[in-house]
Amino acid sequence: MNKEDLLREVKDAASARSVSRGEVIAAYDAGAAGDAGAAEDAALTKHLGIAEILYYVGGAIVFFGVAILVFQNWDALSPFSRAAVTLGTTLAAYVLGLVFGREKRLGSLGSALHLVAALVMPVALYVLFDAAGFDTGNAGVQTLMSLAAFGFFLLSYLAFRKNIFVLWSIFFGTWLFFALTGFMVGGNPIFGWQFAAYRALAAGASYLLFGWGFSRGTHAPLSGFLYGFGILGFLGAAFALGGWFPSQNIFWELVFPGLALASLFAGIPLRSRAFLTFGALYLAAYIMKITSEYFASGFGWPLALVLAGLMLIAVGYLYVHLKTRYAAPRPPASSGAI
Repeated sequence: MNKEDLLREVKDAASARSVSRGEVIAAYDAGAAGDAGAAEDAALTKHLGIAEILYYVGGAIVFFGVAILVFQNWDALSPFSRAAVTLGTTLAAYVLGLVFGREKRLGSLGSALHLVAALVMPVALYVLFDAAGFDTGNAGVQTLMSLAAFGFFLLSYLAFRKNIFVLWSIFFGTWLFFALTGFMVGGNPIFGWQFAAYRALAAGASYLLFGWGFSRGTHAPLSGFLYGFGILGFLGAAFALGGWFPSQNIFWELVFPGLALASLFAGIPLRSRAFLTFGALYLAAYIMKITSEYFASGFGWPLALVLAGLMLIAVGYLYVHLKTRYAAPRPPASSGAI
C-alpha cells in the first residue's frame, strides 16, 4: 500500500469514526520512535484471549504464593531467606518482563511478569525494612517504602519508555500520596475517616486528569485504566462523604447526583464506558440511599421501594440510551478498514 492509499484509508476511517485521532497519533509516534516497548504497550488495550487471561491469573497466583510462603513461614525463614525469596522474585520477574516484552506476540506475557514484579515489590520492601529494624506500620516508613517503589518504576520508564511503567509509577505514586499525607497529620484525632475520603477524592480526580492528558499520544493506551480507577475512586469518595442519616453531610448529598449525572454525560465525548457504567451504578446507589433515608418512614417502606424501583428503571433507560449512542455501530469505511 502506497502513502496515498494509506492516507485515504485513514481519512475514510476517521469519517466513519472507526478510529480516533489519538489512536492514529499513538501508532505514528510508536512507529516513528521505534519504541522497544510498543509490543507490551499494545497488550494494554487489546482484547484478552485465553493465553492472556492465563498470563495475568498466573501472575496473580505467583504473587499470592510468594506472599503466603513468606508470611506463613515467617519464623521458620531467616531474614536473608525472606529477602532472597521476595526480592529475587521481584527482580527475576522484572528482567524477564523486559525480555519477553520486546516481542510483539509475547507483549502480554511481559506485562504479566511486570505485574508480578509490581505486586511482589511491596512485600520485598516490607521484608527489607523489617529486617533493618524499622516499624513497617509507621506512616514515615510507609512513605519511604512507597517512595522507593515509585522511584524504581519512574526510573524504569525513563530508561525503557514503556507505558506499563508509567501505570505502575502512578499506582505507587498514589501509595506515596496516602502515606505522606498520613505521616504529615500523624495521629491527630481531628482528621477522621473523612480525611481518607477527601484524599481518595483527590486521587480519583488526579487519575481522571492523567487519563484525559494521556488520551492522545504515546500514552493513549493508559487512558482507559486511569478513567476506570479514577471515576470509581472519585464517585466512591463523594458518595461516602454524603454520610448517612442522621449524620449526613447535606452539601455532598446535594452535589453527588450532579457528579453522577456529569459522569454519565462525560462518557460520550471521552469515549469511556467506565464513566457510563460507574455513573449509572453510583446514581442507582444514591437513589436507594435517599429513599431509605427520607421516604421510608413517611410513605412506608413498600412505597419507597416502588419509587426507588421506578427511578432505577429511569436510570437504566438513561444508561442504555447513552451507551447505545456511545457504542452505536458505525458504518464501515468505503475503502475498507485499516
